[in-house]
Amino acid sequence: ALKAWHLISGFILVIKSGADQKEIVERVYYPKQIVTDLSSFFEGIPTRGKFVAVGDVIVLEIKKAGVTRLQKFAETQEILQHIMLMDTKAADSLVQLFRLAVKDRVAFFLENFPAKDLPHKYCASLLNITEDEYLEARVLFENSNSLSSTSINFEDHFNDSPYIAYKIKAFILKNLSNSEFGDTRKIANHFYITDRTLNRQFTKTFGTTVSKFILKRRMETAYKLLYEKGGHVGETAIAVGYKNIFHFSRSFKKYFGHSPKETTKGL
Repeated sequence: ALKAWHLISGFILVIKSGADQKEIVERVYYPKQIVTDLSSFFEGIPTRGKFVAVGDVIVLEIKKAGVTRLQKFAETQEILQHIMLMDTKAADSLVQLFRLAVKDRVAFFLENFPAKDLPHKYCASLLNITEDEYLEARVLFENSNSLSSTSINFEDHFNDSPYIAYKIKAFILKNLSNSEFGDTRKIANHFYITDRTLNRQFTKTFGTTVSKFILKRRMETAYKLLYEKGGHVGETAIAVGYKNIFHFSRSFKKYFGHSPKETTKGL
């Protein structure tokens, strides 16, 4: 209550407790911003949340006594008005964000806020979505902006398995219909990691290996095409990445316990 800070580096979060005592990020302060709760600073009203430092935080301390001495100057009043305006804008931005669909919410956030080094869980909390929703939408955003895997420094994200895993998942889903796709070594090479690392990071996040995930998605897609849309067996095989119809039929029967033709007849 007696201090404010000019943030030089890192992030400072304002965190409140939700109805279920879950911590919710209400505000993120970025470098060059003034961090304070004006009501607490000037009127001694208890703060509504707690301030948490994230990253390599460096601040310049602003003491209440010093600000009080300088209040008679017009420049000080302009600074205080600017801080109030920034607080209002931040609150309004969040209200506008919450009206957007999840993918648009994340896209707007990534385009307009310097959140690159802010942990995913805090970004997700600020946007009022789950961490899984945030990661999925972030990968979609990056893919839509034609960011290739080589534009991401994976050494920086090596221990960040959810991020890598979601990048891998998006790449798999994009290539399921490609009959040449499926070799885990080639997929690993695409991301400049080893086959072992690929499966370890993917399994850690999704609970299954890359090969099993590819088979599952291909079989589920095939079943949908055959049973729900009445697709032709040969066309379905090609659509899910099989050049050989007999190989497809064999894989389908092994997975579901009945042939593709029997699935189509069930219509």
